[in-house]
Amino acid sequence: MDFDILIAGDFRFPGGTSTSVASEVRALAGAGYRTGLLALATAPLAGNRPIHPEIRALHDSGAAPLVPPGRPVAARLCCLHHPAAFAALPAVPPLVTSRQRIIVAHHPCTDAAGVGQYDVRRVSALVAELFGPAVWAPVGPKVRETLLRLPVPPPLTEEDWHNILDPGDFAAARQRLPRGRPVIGRHSRPQPDKWPDDRQTFLAAYPDDPGVTVRLMGWSEALQPVVGPRPENWEVLPFGALPVPAFLGSLDYFSYFHGSAWIEAFGRAVLEAMASGLICLLPPDFRPLFGEAAVYCRPEEVLSHVRRLEADPAARQALAERAVETVRDRFGPARAVDRAEALIGPPAARPAPAVAAAAPRGGGILYFTSNGVGMGHLTRCMATARRLPAGTPAAIVTMSKAFEVARDEGIAVEYLPYFRAARLDDKVWADKLCAELTEILRYRAPDVFVFDGNVPYKGMRAALERFPAVWKVWQRRALWRPEVGRAHLEHAPFFDVVLEPGELAAPVDRGLTTAQEAAAFRVPPVCFLDPGEALPRRAARQVLGLDPDRPAVLLQLGSGNNFDLGGPAATVFDIADPAAGGQGVQVVWARWRISETSAPLPPHVRVLETFPISRHLAAFDCAVATAGYNTFHENIAAHLPTLFVPNDHPEQDEQWLRAEYAALRGLALCARAEDPYGFRRAFEQLRRPQTRARLAAACAAAAPRNGAAQAAAFLHGLALTRKRSPLAFRLPGEGGR
Repeated sequence: MDFDILIAGDFRFPGGTSTSVASEVRALAGAGYRTGLLALATAPLAGNRPIHPEIRALHDSGAAPLVPPGRPVAARLCCLHHPAAFAALPAVPPLVTSRQRIIVAHHPCTDAAGVGQYDVRRVSALVAELFGPAVWAPVGPKVRETLLRLPVPPPLTEEDWHNILDPGDFAAARQRLPRGRPVIGRHSRPQPDKWPDDRQTFLAAYPDDPGVTVRLMGWSEALQPVVGPRPENWEVLPFGALPVPAFLGSLDYFSYFHGSAWIEAFGRAVLEAMASGLICLLPPDFRPLFGEAAVYCRPEEVLSHVRRLEADPAARQALAERAVETVRDRFGPARAVDRAEALIGPPAARPAPAVAAAAPRGGGILYFTSNGVGMGHLTRCMATARRLPAGTPAAIVTMSKAFEVARDEGIAVEYLPYFRAARLDDKVWADKLCAELTEILRYRAPDVFVFDGNVPYKGMRAALERFPAVWKVWQRRALWRPEVGRAHLEHAPFFDVVLEPGELAAPVDRGLTTAQEAAAFRVPPVCFLDPGEALPRRAARQVLGLDPDRPAVLLQLGSGNNFDLGGPAATVFDIADPAAGGQGVQVVWARWRISETSAPLPPHVRVLETFPISRHLAAFDCAVATAGYNTFHENIAAHLPTLFVPNDHPEQDEQWLRAEYAALRGLALCARAEDPYGFRRAFEQLRRPQTRARLAAACAAAAPRNGAAQAAAFLHGLALTRKRSPLAFRLPGEGGR
C-alpha cells in the first residue's frame, strides 16, 4: 500500500488527540493527499476503548483506510502521533518504509512538578528502530518548552505542529439567541487536575454571582470535595452529555483554568470555543499560542472582564470575530495542507483511492463458543460475525451441536465436542482442546480471538498463550447467579478485553460480573436480527402455513436438556385443544436443534425448527418462553407479548430475575414452572387482547437498539490495531528486565 502521508498512533484516545488527527486527515485527503492510518495500542489505554468514531468514519468512507496488521506500506511522510503510542514494541511489525518521519508530541514530556510523562530517548530510539530516525514536532509552545529543558533535547521542527480545526464545523454554535444574563462555562474531562485546585480559585474562574449563569460539562463527584456546596447559579452536566458544538452554542464566555500540576499541551477545547465565536478567558501562558484572540487574566479577574465586555457589545463582537479568524488562519484545514506541501510537495500524481467498498478490511476474527443448553453463545457470535465489514475473514469454532446454522448463514464453522459429549476425561480433553485450537489458530491466523462462554477452559488458555499478537476477547453475558463463577472470573485478566452484551434486566443484576462492569466494553443487548430483517405478519404467517385470521401462540421452552417445562406446555396444549373448546388458537412448538429428547406433541400443535426463530415472531399474537438471554431480548425487541417461564436450573443465569423484572416494568408476564395455578392464570391473562396490546406498547417504548453492529465494529477495530508486544525494549546500557 502506497500513501503520500501515513498517520500512525493509538486512535482509541477519546479526546483532542484523536479529533485533531481526524481534522488533519480530512484536510489532507480533501486536498488530494493519499492518506493512510496505522493503529497501535498503548499502555495507558485499556482494551475496552474502541477506535474513535471520527477515525472510524474516515476508514469506512475510504478517505483514509486503516492499514491491516502485516500489510507492508510505503509513504513519503510518516507522522507518528503521541509519543505514548511508541513507548513499547508492537506485537506485529509495522512494515513501514518512509522518506520522512515526524513524531507529533501531543503532551509535555514532564508535568508542572517535573515528573516525567514519557521517555523521549526511549521513544526516539524505538521509532528509529521500527520506522527510521524522526524529528519531533510539538503541538504547542508548552510542549516545546519541556522538550528543550531536557539535558539532550531531540531534534525539533522549526514550527509547532498545531492542532487542526475547521471553523465551519462550529458555524451553528455561532448562532446565539439573546439571553437575560451572560453564560460562563467550559467543558473538559472530569479528571481533577483539569480543573482548579481549590474552592477559591474554582469560584473565581466560575463565579458564584447572581448576575451570571455558570454552565459546566464534565462535572463528576470527584470535583465535589474541591468545590464544596455548589452555587445556585451553576448548571452542571456529566462529560459528553451534549455534543460539543451544541454545548458551546449555549455559552457566551469560555473560562478555562486548570490545576497547578497540569500543563495544557495545546488547548483544543479552547480552539473549539474560539471557532464557536465565544469570548475566551485564559491564563496568560496561552498568549504565545492564541495571540490577540482571547482575554488573558487571573481567575479572580474573570467576572470583571465579563462585566466590561457586556457593557461594550462592539468590543465583544470584534473579539469574537477575531477569534474565529484566528482559528481559520492559524489552525484551519489550509494550515495542514501548507505544512504537508512544505515537507513533501504537492500530492503525488496517482489515482485517488477507491471509495469505502475497497478500503482494506483487516485480518480475521475467530470465534469460539461453549455448548450451553441453548444456542445463545453460538447465536451471539453469529450476530456479530454477520455484521463485520464485507471481506473480513471470520470463522466460528463451537461445541454446540447446532453448528450447522452457522454454515447455513455462510459463516465458516468447525465443531469441537465438549469433553462430556466426546466421553473424555477432563484433563485428556483439555490437552486435546489445546492441540485442536493451536492448529486452528495457526491455520486461520486471526487478529482477534473471541470466546463466548462462562468458563475460560484451561486448554483454550494454553493454546492462546502461544499467540501473543492475537487480541483475546471474552464475550460474556451478565446476570450470573450470586457467588457463582468466582474461579472463572479470576481468569478475566488473561483476556485483553471483556465484551459484555447488554442486559435489559441489568438494574437487578446481583452476580459477580457487576464488579467488573467498568473494565468491560459494553454494548446494548445483542440480537441476531435487526427489526427490518424480520418478516412482516402476513408474510411470516404465509411462510409458516398459519391461518391469517386465527390467533397463534408460540411456545419457546428451550431444549429441555436440563430443565423440564412439560407442565406449562401441557397447560397451553389443553387450553388450546379444539376438542376441549380451544376457540381456534393455533399453537406452534419451537424445537431446538440441540434437544436431546423429543416428546410427542398433540396433533393440533405445529412444529417450528427454522433458524432464526426471530425472523417469524411477527406471525404470533403471543408467546410462552423461557427467559434465556437471546429469547428474552428478541421477543421484547419484536414487541411480542410474552409470558416468561424461567429455566431455574442452578447452572443457568438468573432467568427468573429477567422474567420478574420484565413483569415489574410491564413488558411481559411471568410465572414459575412449579406453580401450575399461577401459570394458568397468567396464560389466561395473556390471551386477553387488552393485555397483549398493553405489553406490546410497553415493549415498543422500552426496546433498546441492537448492539450487534456496535460489537462487530469494536472487534473489527481491534483487528486493525496492533497489540503491544510482551517484549521489553532495552536502551544501550540498560540492564535486563
